[in-house]
Amino acid sequence: MQMQNNPYLQTEAETLSPGQLLLKAYEDLISSINMAKEAIKNGDIAEKAKYISKADKTISILQAALDFEAGGEIAQNLDYLYKAIKHQLLLANANNSIENLDNALEILTPLYEAWQEVVKKEEGAGNLEEGV
Repeated sequence: MQMQNNPYLQTEAETLSPGQLLLKAYEDLISSINMAKEAIKNGDIAEKAKYISKADKTISILQAALDFEAGGEIAQNLDYLYKAIKHQLLLANANNSIENLDNALEILTPLYEAWQEVVKKEEGAGNLEEGV
C-alpha cells in the first residue's frame, strides 16, 4: 500500500517525529519477520515470500536513510548490521528457515530496544525544553 494512496499513512507520517517513524519502521520489520515465520510453519510459501520481501524492503529503506557523513562509525555499524539481517532474510527465503528468521530477529531486537531508549530520551528532553 503506497502512502500517497492511503490518507491514514500520509497523516501518520506527517505527525510522527523522525524517531517515532524509525520505531514504526522497526516494528513493521519485526512484524513482517514474525509473519514470515508463521507462514513457514503453515507451509504457505507465497506468504513467506511476501513478508520476507516486505522486511527486505524495510531494511533497504533504513539503509538508504543512513547518513554516513554525519553518522560516521555508527552509520557504518548500522549498515553492517542491516546487511547481516538482509543476508539472514535471503537464507530464510531460500531455505524456508525459521532459524534464519530468528537470527535476523536476534540482530534486530537489540537495535529496536536501543532506538526505543534514544527516542524516549529525546522526547523527554523535548518535553522539558517546552515546559511540558
